Amino acid sequence: MSGIIGESSNLRPDVWFNWNSIRCESAQPMPTHSGTFFDETLRDGLQAPNIRNPTLEQKLTIVDHMVRSGVRSADLGFPGSDSAAERECIEIARHISANGYELTQGYAGRTHPADIHAICEIAQTVGVAVDAYLFIGVSPIRQYVEDWDSASIRRNIIQSAAECRREDVEFVLVLEDTVRCTPEVLTGVYDAAIEAGVRRITLCDTVGAALPSGTRSLIHWSQQYFADRGHPIGFEWHGHNDRGLALANSLTALAMGCERVHGTILGIGERTGNASLDQLMVNSHLDGHATYDLKALRDYCAYAAPVLGVDIPQNYPAMGRDVFKTSAGVHGAAILKAHEKGDVLVKDSVYSSVPASFLGREQEVMIDASSGVNNVKYWLTVHGYEKDDASLIKKVLAKAKTSSAPLADELIRQIIATAE
Repeated sequence: MSGIIGESSNLRPDVWFNWNSIRCESAQPMPTHSGTFFDETLRDGLQAPNIRNPTLEQKLTIVDHMVRSGVRSADLGFPGSDSAAERECIEIARHISANGYELTQGYAGRTHPADIHAICEIAQTVGVAVDAYLFIGVSPIRQYVEDWDSASIRRNIIQSAAECRREDVEFVLVLEDTVRCTPEVLTGVYDAAIEAGVRRITLCDTVGAALPSGTRSLIHWSQQYFADRGHPIGFEWHGHNDRGLALANSLTALAMGCERVHGTILGIGERTGNASLDQLMVNSHLDGHATYDLKALRDYCAYAAPVLGVDIPQNYPAMGRDVFKTSAGVHGAAILKAHEKGDVLVKDSVYSSVPASFLGREQEVMIDASSGVNNVKYWLTVHGYEKDDASLIKKVLAKAKTSSAPLADELIRQIIATAE
């Protein structure tokens, strides 16, 4: 591992370690997961220059949407950043308590006494249990840039764990940039975690560098390290989307047994964003690993998008405007036949892996230049018209062939009216 930083922080990391290069030959088959999702929308999600910071009232409404959708744990802020943030976090905690929400409250901070104190103040002021998600950079490049050494990192971990224990707050050790951290450095960090009695660790793909194979290797190696030492650890996963792999990596982490997998609504966050919480929930629901209210999740996305200043792309999975639309003739024919069988799930599934009805939506068969007779028949059927009028179908298709966009419903009604 030439050029990799270990104990010394004075070496330039000419070669950055990455778990993608490690093969996990000895890993057991991935278990059926029982983990949950951790909503980072109100903390890591807001760390982006293009995202609006919601008002307190809007944040409370976002919490309401989280709970209705089926979210059961969340990072609700960074109270140590300033006094105003601490006051907001206290009000969010009060809101959760007053409504009796079954939502485990997490709050973020550095492994710094002031940040720990701010998190403990929430627990004491509101009288609720909270998780302190305390982060520290551990990768060689971060050590090099900050002029840190492994010994100081280990001391911070041990001191932070002790401080949380004194305040009766659950300590979750968040290891920034874990996927670019060498086994040698992780050995020191993990030994410190064992010495400190740490029970929860968040593995982070802070810059979105991991492949699913690397995610699996890192998690397996970490699980085995603590198992070999007889120290039970609950792992969490926090991933970013710089290479477009946050969803795949997060699903891998879930399958590998991570207890909580982090995400943000619509994948918001700095740079390319975090793993998309809504896509994680949709996939988990469809795979039968957990049950979520996908209609409430759709409402969550619809509320959050304008509040946060986010546009939902028209082809965004499950939530985009066009994801249940088709205009191809072959597709239209199949959906019409499925419709005639009277089975909504069959109709939803013949040309889609995400049933539109699960989100309170419907399949939409459009009519444009690529459409055929069955597209028109489907439109006529669902809008209450006689579907076998050959002359009318011909007129509608003739108009579609000369149009640069799918025919609007009102235009089709006009064609019908002039044909009568």
